[in-house]
Amino acid sequence: MKLENRCLVPASMDKAWALLLDIPQVAPCIPGVQDVESDGENQFKAVMQVRVGPVRLNFSGTINILEQDREKGEAHFRVEAADRKVGGSIRADMTMQLNELSADESELVIVTDTVFMGKIGELGQPIIRRKAKSTLEDFAKNLAKQV
Repeated sequence: MKLENRCLVPASMDKAWALLLDIPQVAPCIPGVQDVESDGENQFKAVMQVRVGPVRLNFSGTINILEQDREKGEAHFRVEAADRKVGGSIRADMTMQLNELSADESELVIVTDTVFMGKIGELGQPIIRRKAKSTLEDFAKNLAKQV
């Protein structure tokens, strides 16, 4: 499932870039994310609790920064997580593009390509798509409060 989300970040590109690549600082802007810790260079462990329709999911997984190019304002991430109780997992490849609009405002474009495996994939794309969209919107609001 592919999704694209755009939001305005009320900060310069330099400030926004520094925050977005500080995973332990920015990950809690995603609703339900907790216990984020470093697990090596450019790799982090995290836990996320989320309700999708009638199902409560408890993901444990990793966030990897695969590439980052400050000059282009672009970074690539891979998120892999599993919920052992429900019996499913996700793998998301994410591209973040940061564009400077002015001295104190940037545009963040997030493109994700997510694969749902196991029982999680059985929830149905419309339900998952709505939840993913609302989660990205909440992330954007929370991020604006962080800067």
